[in-house]
Amino acid sequence: MGAWLHEPDPAVIRSGLVSVVAEDLAATLIDPMIAYLTSDAPATSPWVTSYRVDEVLPFNLKKLRALLRTRGVGRVVVKKRGSPIEPETLARRLRGPGGGTAVVVATRVAGAPTVLVCDVA
Repeated sequence: MGAWLHEPDPAVIRSGLVSVVAEDLAATLIDPMIAYLTSDAPATSPWVTSYRVDEVLPFNLKKLRALLRTRGVGRVVVKKRGSPIEPETLARRLRGPGGGTAVVVATRVAGAPTVLVCDVA
């Protein structure tokens, strides 16, 4: 994983142009079957939304809740690709008393169930 996660626009995914956008951004796929890209620099492309990656963890709900609690995160926006979880359910389970916000991405990285804790660019 690079320092940045890039979520391609749904139109890019539907049109099969993820690899073209990846080349333009000097980014790579995080997994051959998942349409998330990663690089070491933020993107200014209108075709992706970029998130700064703060943590990369194997998926473990208990450890993820503890991490978010120590960071003072109360509101969580959940994104997912390649994971069977329901974003709304996970967001409710991760909600805490803190005032901060984080983007949590449940996905696969190189085939392994992974969670990324991110900030919006």
